[in-house]
Amino acid sequence: MNDMQSQIEHRELCQRRDKEFLALYHATLDAFLERGMDHRQARRAAVEFTIANGHPHYHVNHERAYRCVCHLLNSEQKRGNGSRTYRNIEDKGFAKNRLRRLMWLEITQRVGVLTKRGLSIEKAIDHVLEHCRASRFFISPTTALTKICPASRTRALR
Repeated sequence: MNDMQSQIEHRELCQRRDKEFLALYHATLDAFLERGMDHRQARRAAVEFTIANGHPHYHVNHERAYRCVCHLLNSEQKRGNGSRTYRNIEDKGFAKNRLRRLMWLEITQRVGVLTKRGLSIEKAIDHVLEHCRASRFFISPTTALTKICPASRTRALR
């Protein structure tokens, strides 16, 4: 896949994730406002609650998922048989973002369970990306705020 097409697909996946996040956020915000919280407090609580308790789809590219999952599974196998491997994920130049790394580890764990049941890696990845839900939204509160209010890109979540 060429770089331009990859960027377009990435943008579309991010937009789907944002749409899913905002739908859950607004419902949560309404619930907190009904409880009598002031708007600022309710907004912060709704963002944190939605991030931690939302169960979104994994909005990632199948090709990228295949590369990351295979890398993690291979490094896990090397670690298991005593082979020399990279000290940690950062040494290989894997995802630097902690939340993104947690997402890849979660996907890999689910794929590993399915491959042990006899599915191929490709089919297991397809199944996880299409049918499984993530344990949370893998975005920070600051990033979430920029999705809620694009004008707030320069402000921190207060």
